[in-house]
Amino acid sequence: MRTTSARYLSPSVLVSLLAGLVFSYPFLWMFLSAFKTNKEIYQPLLLFPADYEWDAFAALFSEKYLDFSRFFMNSVFISCLQALFATAVTACAGFAFAKLNFRFKGALFLLAVLVILVPKQALAIPLFEWLTWLELNGSRWAVILPGIASGLGIVFFTQIFSRIPNELIDLARVEGASLPRTFLAILPLVAPALVTYGLIHFILAWQEHLFPLLLLSDANQTLPLGLAKLRDSSHRIPEAVAMAAATFTLVPVVVLFAVFYGKMRTALAELTLH
Repeated sequence: MRTTSARYLSPSVLVSLLAGLVFSYPFLWMFLSAFKTNKEIYQPLLLFPADYEWDAFAALFSEKYLDFSRFFMNSVFISCLQALFATAVTACAGFAFAKLNFRFKGALFLLAVLVILVPKQALAIPLFEWLTWLELNGSRWAVILPGIASGLGIVFFTQIFSRIPNELIDLARVEGASLPRTFLAILPLVAPALVTYGLIHFILAWQEHLFPLLLLSDANQTLPLGLAKLRDSSHRIPEAVAMAAATFTLVPVVVLFAVFYGKMRTALAELTLH
């Protein structure tokens, strides 16, 4: 019993619990602020509201201040498709860099690394002009298509596929499998990595603000832009409504993380160990 108690009260456990409380406090404050009045919200040290009324959530979904459902569904559509296509494209590129030999391989991989280092602000104007020329400006595809090209994904999957033994590739080719079929055959071996990167890219797309602001029409705007509309300097919109909306922005991320946590942990552990 003493050994068990000492283990649960060890310094590492206590530090982890303290860190968990510190990091969860802002989210708890945000959720509870959805039940507060403006006067209570402007008291940062006040955690619990005086009354628990659901008026802010009712106002949010009644579209009194914002067409929240439209913004939410636009974000879901854009983030899901961008994550899906980006995972497929960068997985193929990572496999090619890890297992194939071709001209300018080193230069192209360096270009993928440089894409990570270039800030998005530097690409905003060229991307806007390019999409205007393609007549895609204003549509949701104006944000989905540029987001598919990910240097981070290429580097990530290059590392993942480099762990796959070359003997498996050679065996598949000896059996007469084509290169695409060989790639599809080894995908189950890297399934945790596919899920992990897909979730990471979904979160990045879900939180993206700059490109949706520049490229989307009013009808196709995403949730981060909708939250900005709830910030009213005249205080016509209660702050609790913005807190309720911000709370709902966490729901897809939390649900996906809870569902795929096991696979993410496996992929990151394998990547770290190697």
